[in-house]
Amino acid sequence: MRVFLLAAGLGTRLRPLTYAKPKALMPVANRPSIVRLLDLLKPYAIKETFINLHAFPEEIKDEIGGGSWWNMKVHYSYEPELMGTAGAIKKIGMFLADDRFILVNADIVTDFDIRNAIDFHDKSGARATLIMAEPRSKYSDQLISVGEDGRVLIEKSKMDRVKSGIYTGIGIFEPSVIKMIPHGYSSLIDSILIPLAKEGSLFAYFQDGYWIDIGELDRYIQANKDLISGKTCLPIDGRLVGDNIWIDESAQIDLTVEIEEPALIGKGACIERGVKIGPYAVIGKGCFIDKNARIANSIIWDKCEIARSVTIDGSIVTGSEGITPGKRIIKSILNDGITEPLFGI
Repeated sequence: MRVFLLAAGLGTRLRPLTYAKPKALMPVANRPSIVRLLDLLKPYAIKETFINLHAFPEEIKDEIGGGSWWNMKVHYSYEPELMGTAGAIKKIGMFLADDRFILVNADIVTDFDIRNAIDFHDKSGARATLIMAEPRSKYSDQLISVGEDGRVLIEKSKMDRVKSGIYTGIGIFEPSVIKMIPHGYSSLIDSILIPLAKEGSLFAYFQDGYWIDIGELDRYIQANKDLISGKTCLPIDGRLVGDNIWIDESAQIDLTVEIEEPALIGKGACIERGVKIGPYAVIGKGCFIDKNARIANSIIWDKCEIARSVTIDGSIVTGSEGITPGKRIIKSILNDGITEPLFGI
């Protein structure tokens, strides 16, 4: 069995963050989302994983490498022009043609154990199985109807006992679907999912566990909050020193620092006297927080330097440029020295 991670998207709804790095490398509790997915897949003894690339391809290659950390071989498929979710499959179709494969969107965070979903797929005779989550208000326009036998329904009668859910961005596909995809740009929905649903060979499996799509700013922030507050089974890099307070053993923290849970302080961080951290604060690896700074409800990316007496609340900081002593960064994104408001979050 192989895995194909879709990581080529531009991440326009995450801008300005995706001006700095691709959405697949968005740090979630100090670990890139695509790394968290590979960590999740490691126990499945996946021998080969394919990753499609477009924006920031070298950055993703540098982060993932050849896959030896996960005991798998990682191959990359660069798309000078985006091929679409189905076109991306067609492009590497020859490498997926001899066995079922798992398709995964790289901008999700989950702790799913999909072994039961794989068993369901094998027993159902499906050509594709979508892994589903229960309906949520923010995804109400993306609901998919599923019949009592697990088939995805395009049209349903009054007699059908129907359950609704949302596609999580994880699917199990038989190699026969590759022949359905035209050459060039094409979408998964139009080229594969709708035709399979019409022929009755598209199934859905409802999966328990934590799942969130981080393709928008509010959900990216929420994922970071969820992880550090213990709402998932996902690992946190650091030692648990209190109720949802995680500190890497290499961090240097002055004894006067006050930390309110939940909070995460990353590897090699240095925090000076009088600083207050939390609640809901993620401090990236290698950050320096100068005296009397205050950071709450915020995500600070790796290697940021926060000047003395700075206040950061409800914000995301991707770099050090523009952070002068005493500066207040409230409900904003600071990226490349430019501060932009975080509307509606």
